[in-house]
Amino acid sequence: MAELGYITLVLALVGALFALVGFIYGGREKASWLNRNARKSATWVFILLTATVIILEVALLTHHFELKYVYQYTSTDMSPLYLFSGLWAGNAGSLLFWAWTISICGFLLVLRQRPGKRELTPYTMAVVMFVQIFFIILVLFLANPFAQLDASTFPVVPSEGVGMNPLLENPGMLFHPPTLIAGWAIFTIPFGFAVSALINNKLDNTWISQSRRWAVMAWLLLGVGNILGAWWAYAELSWGGYWTWDPIENAGLVPWLLSTAFIHSMVVQKRRGGFKFWNIGLAAAVFITIMLGAFLTRSGVLQSKHTFLPSTMDSFFLALLIIALVGSIGLVIWRRRELKTEMTITNMVSREATFLLTNILFIGSAVVILGGTLSPLLPGSPTMDATFFNRAVLPIFIAIILLIGLCTSIGWKRPQARKIRSTYIISTVISLAVIIVLVITGLREWYALVPAFFALFAIITSILVWIGDCLSRRRALSENIFRSAINLVRTNRARYGGYLVHISIAIMAIGIIGSTVYDTETTAVLAPGESFTINDYEITYETLLGSGDGSRMEVWAELTVTENDSLIGSMKPLKLFHRSYEGAMSKVAIRYSLVEDLYISLTGWEPVDGEDLTKGYWAGFMAKVNPLISWIWIGGFLLLGGGLLCYWPKGRKEPASGSEE
Repeated sequence: MAELGYITLVLALVGALFALVGFIYGGREKASWLNRNARKSATWVFILLTATVIILEVALLTHHFELKYVYQYTSTDMSPLYLFSGLWAGNAGSLLFWAWTISICGFLLVLRQRPGKRELTPYTMAVVMFVQIFFIILVLFLANPFAQLDASTFPVVPSEGVGMNPLLENPGMLFHPPTLIAGWAIFTIPFGFAVSALINNKLDNTWISQSRRWAVMAWLLLGVGNILGAWWAYAELSWGGYWTWDPIENAGLVPWLLSTAFIHSMVVQKRRGGFKFWNIGLAAAVFITIMLGAFLTRSGVLQSKHTFLPSTMDSFFLALLIIALVGSIGLVIWRRRELKTEMTITNMVSREATFLLTNILFIGSAVVILGGTLSPLLPGSPTMDATFFNRAVLPIFIAIILLIGLCTSIGWKRPQARKIRSTYIISTVISLAVIIVLVITGLREWYALVPAFFALFAIITSILVWIGDCLSRRRALSENIFRSAINLVRTNRARYGGYLVHISIAIMAIGIIGSTVYDTETTAVLAPGESFTINDYEITYETLLGSGDGSRMEVWAELTVTENDSLIGSMKPLKLFHRSYEGAMSKVAIRYSLVEDLYISLTGWEPVDGEDLTKGYWAGFMAKVNPLISWIWIGGFLLLGGGLLCYWPKGRKEPASGSEE
């Protein structure tokens, strides 16, 4: 098994080296036979790395504990799903998954590029192959998942492995890491197109058109990956939150913010021929921050609960960072004249102006987050805590939400002032009415009500514009309203997918506001039969139970929950003990609802009477009520739906509705 894995990795490295040379010389000499053979080599790299992944998965699923990686991250009592997810549980496996995903991207690029659209492909694939080689070298020489256990320490192959950290045995493990890694890997393609456009001096819309769907998919995976990570932290850990501004969390957020700006900027170049410099710079910035995040995750230079153990590969990532940064700056300086555009923004009430402001806000937030994250590396600089990030970044995010509401009804051409004004007035009146109702019910926190107003304004404005487009189409084509709505989305998926994304972000903002400002927390220590209250809930502690085997033991509390004296069910928070990990790990109990979540964790216990255990145990609990938090996850699903609409192939082109003007 180990030897076969080594062989496929070595062959993949040889194939990638040949493809790199072929694409470089094929692009420079315009030699079709070199490009053709380089494309074949890229295909073989994909096949070989696919075989490598299959070999490792077989080893994980069949308990080949002679492999150090399999021994460290799996055990015989794990379910097949979590054995499968062992591929990305550790440093070596996650790097292999990253390399494999890049090979898939390269294979799809050479497979789908039509003969008349291959001018940018050679140098793009050269960049992809260079990054591919980088990751294969890391896997082959520094973090090989096929390395075997030291025979001096393990003279006999173990019959059992260490197993996965119980906190990782969560559905989030199946989706969050691979989604983020895939997003990071896919963005190699837009970066490659940007480099190729600079080298070929072809800075028109060609590279934008060819890289758009890659960028959208990478952006979507990064966004969904971050939301899945937040849900995982909320559902699995016991502190009741979902985001701590941890350095590695920030390293995943910054590329998403920059890629959001990049996608908006691409639209301006495609529609108006502007923002050429923005697009090249943002494509490079996203890739560089992705590599920076990988460096932070594996170097240990910043303290984080998400990092892998420090390794010798940090210098390799640093070298790749320097190459990407210096190379990008050099190419931009070389082509600086060609990056100038004739487009000028003469009307601040225009789509171009709102996109420019969008870029400034997203880039500004990314810079603030990155600066705060890296501040501990500067001599004499303090570590920035969550308070700093909340105060510095949240006002920018609120401005973004407001901008979403303002820009939706503004078209590319001369705006129709009357239509915009009526949309804004209706949205303002409805949003203000909702806020007034909230104030009447007792909510007085202006710092929550103001951003809530902006979020409602953004949602209502997007919906009103969508309805207006449906009515315009219905009048023009005599369709019923439902068919008009479906056909609008079908014929302009990017636009209405963007509306859905805007709505999803505003919905998530409402969830964040509710769960951050209006959450309630209490603690209690109870004997069996005693109760405590939080808001309208009464929680009665019934008993403490436990079970286990030689691998793990669980201790849980049986709780009965009533709301306004009505029984709503039972909850079972627990502590888990694993043979390979010190201490106890909490598994919280959550009652989800659209209005608020009831969140309870078991904090500890001790006998009521040390000499008579039949009297039961004192038990400690932490309970939280998190209003509207479920809307964060609902917004995440809508973000996924909107992103997929934007990514989907274009429908049949039809005349734009009046609101596009």
